[in-house]
Amino acid sequence: MKNIPYNKKIVIGVLAVFAGLSLLLSNYYNEKKFEVFDEMNELYYNELVHLDEDVEELESDVIIDEPVVEVTTTKRGNVVDIPQTEPRTTKKRAVDYNKYYVGYVSIPKINLRKGFTEINNRYNTVSRNVQVIKPSTYPDANKGNFILAAHSGTSSVSFFKDLYKLKLNDEVIITYKDKEYKYIIKNIYTDTKDGNVTIKRNKDKTTLTLITCTKNDNKTQTIYIAERI
Repeated sequence: MKNIPYNKKIVIGVLAVFAGLSLLLSNYYNEKKFEVFDEMNELYYNELVHLDEDVEELESDVIIDEPVVEVTTTKRGNVVDIPQTEPRTTKKRAVDYNKYYVGYVSIPKINLRKGFTEINNRYNTVSRNVQVIKPSTYPDANKGNFILAAHSGTSSVSFFKDLYKLKLNDEVIITYKDKEYKYIIKNIYTDTKDGNVTIKRNKDKTTLTLITCTKNDNKTQTIYIAERI
């Protein structure tokens, strides 16, 4: 068997090391890229958003902008501003949110069960909980629309991180004031992340809307429309 010259062995060894480093760097880059997507998604829901509901029937859109607290009447309907979520601080006192919850959102398919507060509660914010978005109507209101938003991503408050696994006809359960309301997902779509969310719902139905950032995409958000059964 012919021996490989020593210099060639060195060259082959260097090339092998270089190939290995290239593979490791490629994997590291992909991981960091997805982390950046998650961080940008999280920052988005800490931006101010406006809510603007159209009053036309069926095919009409509801535009969610985020924030304000006063309702003003226009020809288009009610415009509601939602306060900006609280800034994060380096030191936080632990809060038992359970005592503030008035209900829970449960999605069996993704093993999600998380509480929500009254709409005007100080802890009703995506930086702490699943947020009830104004001007939501609670599940006990006939033909209303209950709107919930939460982070996706990898943080401790990314309660909607697995929503991307949902499909049409999957079940969502809202428990409100000890009564259970079941919904079936009827529509899933994305919308450009530009400060507005267009909600397409059948106003002859009692509906639930879930909103979160699209997985691995910092330019869109995903909207899930479910109808009560």
